[in-house]
Amino acid sequence: MHRTTRRAVTLLAAATAVLCAAAVPAQAADGPTAPGAADYTAAQQVLRSGQVHDTVSRFLTAAEQRTPAGAADGGTAGSPRGLAKAPASAPGFDLKKPVPFYELAPEFVTGRTKPTAGSALRLSYLASRVSAANGHQAAVLLTPGQGGQAAWQLAGIRDGDADISAAEHGTDQAQTFMEPQIHAWYRITGDGSVEPLNKEASVALQGKSRVTLAAYQQLVTKRYADKLPGSAYDRKGLAGGYAPAADEPATASSRTWLPAASGAAALGVSGAALLRVRRRRRSG
Repeated sequence: MHRTTRRAVTLLAAATAVLCAAAVPAQAADGPTAPGAADYTAAQQVLRSGQVHDTVSRFLTAAEQRTPAGAADGGTAGSPRGLAKAPASAPGFDLKKPVPFYELAPEFVTGRTKPTAGSALRLSYLASRVSAANGHQAAVLLTPGQGGQAAWQLAGIRDGDADISAAEHGTDQAQTFMEPQIHAWYRITGDGSVEPLNKEASVALQGKSRVTLAAYQQLVTKRYADKLPGSAYDRKGLAGGYAPAADEPATASSRTWLPAASGAAALGVSGAALLRVRRRRRSG
């Protein structure tokens, strides 16, 4: 009887362990490093801070002062003359739960690593959707800070909702990511395929509905391997944007961006320039 009881307890413990493991969201074995619970907790604290609230208020106030014009990312084009102190009538807004924002890893672009989801992508931001009462949409971007593994800090605000919408559609098993030089969004599926998520990505893949990750690595290696920071292309001062060759079906795109350190104006710059500025800040 004692042995039977012990066996039953052992089987129950094993079954409980299996159920608990099934309840935890699965991370793809070869997927990129994903933020943990501590990262999200720290990010939420930053999003609730006075600094973020004031910065978003000033950004939304400036957005109302711009001359409306259709932009590629669903926001407004152009840059305000200045970010005035937010008046009492500034539009109210909500900040949603942050989501991972992945971009291409340099080692993958240069072909130094094998084509896996883990080697292809790196976590660049945690992004939170800004939903204003007047309907304006934007994204607050947080970058890893200096205070440890789960420290995050305000990097800036990206106008429009195209980028944040794409990031929100990612999962642990199918990560979405951006090729910033041409503003192309893709998804890496569980079987290792790369699927286009917007027009820029479809054009870059020459209309194909999906390609293998290995084939995609060959494409980006051809496009950017000799144009990364530190390259001759960079030293010539050309890394502020990506100009594809005549036979390459890609277009450069500008982004409306408010750096966290700027109290003056939103800057319209290319994704490549943003990456270059961020890398120099980290190395400085």
